[in-house]
Amino acid sequence: MNYVKNILLLICASCAILLALSFFSRRKPIEAQMPLVTKQMVAENQEKEQKEQTQRSNAAAARRHAELISKMTACNTNEECIIVDKDPCGCLKGPEGVTAINASYSLEFSKLMEKRFALATACPSVGSTEKECSASARPVCLQNRCKIGYQE
Repeated sequence: MNYVKNILLLICASCAILLALSFFSRRKPIEAQMPLVTKQMVAENQEKEQKEQTQRSNAAAARRHAELISKMTACNTNEECIIVDKDPCGCLKGPEGVTAINASYSLEFSKLMEKRFALATACPSVGSTEKECSASARPVCLQNRCKIGYQE
């Protein structure tokens, strides 16, 4: 009886092996669908990544600049504030040519303006008569920010 049982097990094992071999040995190779990537596609992708990196870099620089300007205009008292030219032409440019900052940041502000206005610019010949450039303009600390105030 044991002999018959062993023969049946041998026949079953042989069938399983034959079925496995027939299943795994296909005549046709298994096809894999791969997308076609061209040099142009690679170049476009690199250009896109470079633009995104530039945008991230510009955004980070803008944040740093805004934080620096925020620090430069922070104050607690009027005595901390001074009026400075934010344009090489100053009041000749008009009210947009001047601003008020914290005096302790005057050197950093000067360096920032040197970078911004590296090239010489032509200034108008007549100064502004706006109140920011008048003799009554004074630096004041309003809501913890240096501003240009006016005496009337």
